[in-house]
Amino acid sequence: MKRIELIIFATLLLGGFIAIFLPNTEPFIRVIDETELVNEINKEGRYISTDEIAQAIMENDPSFLIIDVRAEDEYAKYTIDGAINIPFDKVMDEGNADYFNQDIYTTVLFSNGSTLADQTWLRLRSYDYQGNRVLKGGLNEWYKTILNPQKPSDIEITSKQYDQYLFRKGASIYFTGAQVLGTPSKAKKSKKTTKPIIKRKKKEVSGGCG
Repeated sequence: MKRIELIIFATLLLGGFIAIFLPNTEPFIRVIDETELVNEINKEGRYISTDEIAQAIMENDPSFLIIDVRAEDEYAKYTIDGAINIPFDKVMDEGNADYFNQDIYTTVLFSNGSTLADQTWLRLRSYDYQGNRVLKGGLNEWYKTILNPQKPSDIEITSKQYDQYLFRKGASIYFTGAQVLGTPSKAKKSKKTTKPIIKRKKKEVSGGCG
């Protein structure tokens, strides 16, 4: 493992274990052990790409709940269309935790990069919350690939890469409001949404009668 990967790994792991001792957590939620947590960190499956989220938004896919874990002032300046805001330090507050402990949506966490969203994911996973994913690269990757995609070099470009570029160019027009021809129009204001009502999962009852 490269040095930078070790640093990121240690940061996320520390954040996860610190989270275990923070207040405002439900006593019935299982805290997963160290070995299981390390195995979870090593899985790439927690990430989702900007292309996947862009396509889901454009197709009005109702199965995703996109959550901006940055501070409220950052969210107010810009966010991804349809995202709700639950800042990192309020994730486990009463009512907010319900959004991460449900089986209605796949929640997608994002921040400017991946670090804060990763720490949020790790904190939730420490308490055995499942079904949460992280937008890989965060808003930085969103800007680079969706809002401002660059055409690949014509040298040795594959048909798959060209198709991906065409998709991203179309997504850029959709999210920025740019015109197909002529000068770009004023960027389209991001659509924020109110938080949906979500009921907490029922506590599983162990044992039985008789």
